[in-house]
Amino acid sequence: MKDLLGKAQDPAFWVEVREKELYKPLRDGLFTKWEQEAKAPIPALNYSAYRRFHYDGDRDEYEKPYFIRRRSLGVCALLALIYPDREEYLIQLMDLIYAVCDEYTWCLPAHQTELGKNNNCHIDLFAAETGMCLSEIYTLLGDRMEPLIADRIRVEVDRRIIRSFLDNRFFWEKIGSNWAAVCTGSVSCTFMLMHPELMPEAEERFVAAMTYFLGGFGPDGVCEEGFAYWCYGFGFFTVWADMYRTFTDGAQDWFKLDKVKAVAPFLSRMYLTEGCTVSFSDTGRTGRYSPAVLHYLKDEYPDTVVVPDSAYMEMMDACGRWCTFLRSFTWLKEEYLIPAAEAKTDMTYFAPSVGWLVKRGEVYSFAAKGGHNCEPHNHHDVGSFILAKDGRQILTDPGGGVYSRQYFSGPRYTFVSCGSHGHSVPYFGTDADRAEKGFFYGYQKDGGQYCAADVAFVGDTFSMDLAPAYGEPAVHRVTRTFTFGERGFTLRDEFDVDGGLPITDRLVSLTPFTVKEGTATTDAATLTFDPARYEVSTAVGDFRPETPVYFLDLRLRDGVMVCEVTITV
Repeated sequence: MKDLLGKAQDPAFWVEVREKELYKPLRDGLFTKWEQEAKAPIPALNYSAYRRFHYDGDRDEYEKPYFIRRRSLGVCALLALIYPDREEYLIQLMDLIYAVCDEYTWCLPAHQTELGKNNNCHIDLFAAETGMCLSEIYTLLGDRMEPLIADRIRVEVDRRIIRSFLDNRFFWEKIGSNWAAVCTGSVSCTFMLMHPELMPEAEERFVAAMTYFLGGFGPDGVCEEGFAYWCYGFGFFTVWADMYRTFTDGAQDWFKLDKVKAVAPFLSRMYLTEGCTVSFSDTGRTGRYSPAVLHYLKDEYPDTVVVPDSAYMEMMDACGRWCTFLRSFTWLKEEYLIPAAEAKTDMTYFAPSVGWLVKRGEVYSFAAKGGHNCEPHNHHDVGSFILAKDGRQILTDPGGGVYSRQYFSGPRYTFVSCGSHGHSVPYFGTDADRAEKGFFYGYQKDGGQYCAADVAFVGDTFSMDLAPAYGEPAVHRVTRTFTFGERGFTLRDEFDVDGGLPITDRLVSLTPFTVKEGTATTDAATLTFDPARYEVSTAVGDFRPETPVYFLDLRLRDGVMVCEVTITV
């Protein structure tokens, strides 16, 4: 078999990992995880926890022990590779494999078919990841395992992944989101490692699905799902494309594709200040990156990929994704460990195909989006913007909320994190109007036709028309303009609406607003406006139990059709 896992298959490399100072932070991280959870008794996965999602939407009770198992699996496998003389690591690894092979399904309840149907070979993101993880561990450590454990891996991977894929068709084979890359990449890598002789039977489907995945990106390479989902989807794509290139002896080199070249620099453009990131869609306000993916892509595209400050690296995420965890060791490059003092700061990036602007400067950083309201992991956030400074967002886009059944169903846009009422955009009408006409009256609406129009970035001005995002006959045009200066920017909204329609401009912060005559302050920002033009009020939004967001509402007085606020830091 070809060395599809590269130097991970070379015992001499693991001697280097054990001895070299370069890998000491990674070794220390493994020891910490071993002491914290990996050496502990393996947590149970019971039916009472499994069924909760289907009854009340809760995901945590089942997913917490599930992901402890996955994190521990990776930790024990890597420790067994680095320290082959330490028997306890291999013994705990075999116990974990035995437990994972005993699981009713490798899917999460949120992704499984209906509760009453026995279908434990369905392939979702995490079933696919589990199959790939076990396949790679088998490739690296199978000859050291007891025969029963090695055989259980072969049997369960064949049953749950190989046979299931060949016998079924899955929705993720024809979509342009992270699902396509993660599922296809994981399943394809499993085939290449465990059953290379079956690749001709499945290869065409793998190539088609990855083509769909890349089709989800526009010509600018923006991941509309957000920072975290680029890390997830494009991370798995990178691992797959590397293995597939090796498998085909270089005949299939997806890194030469123009679309891949366009997508690769995305993450480095999404850092605003220190570890603070652009939080559009279901992603966080801070983000860490895998050194595996970024260092690999920097080798492929040295002129466009910029590696951020190494303080924001993450060798393993909360889900214990083995795919990038292993490669945090094998793809790590010392020359790309960039200290904060050398990290690139100033940058302006405009992506006209999706209407995103990101400006990173020494005094402040800024991001805003046009787009539409039918994006992957969509929020009603056309016109939303972020002001960031000193490693934190000041005026915020809240980012992803708490995942539950309700979050991905009908009530989604009533959540502060997803609805336009939780973003720094205008709204129309009053609460009394919404009680009479429905929740979304005067807020942005769901669908691709609800979008920004006339998006333009010229010189120091970024502008767009927000009116189409609301779909209200009384709202004819809302021209939102940002004009940038050295220490901040001016936000100007010009409204063309039917007379008498109440207009409110909302600004959202992570800290409370202190309002005085003509000013409002929050954290490090001061907002200045003409108090005669607005009725000013504040409110608190229920974003997460531990993280509320704070609203400043400027309701335009009768006859006022322009809202202008100067924001300085």
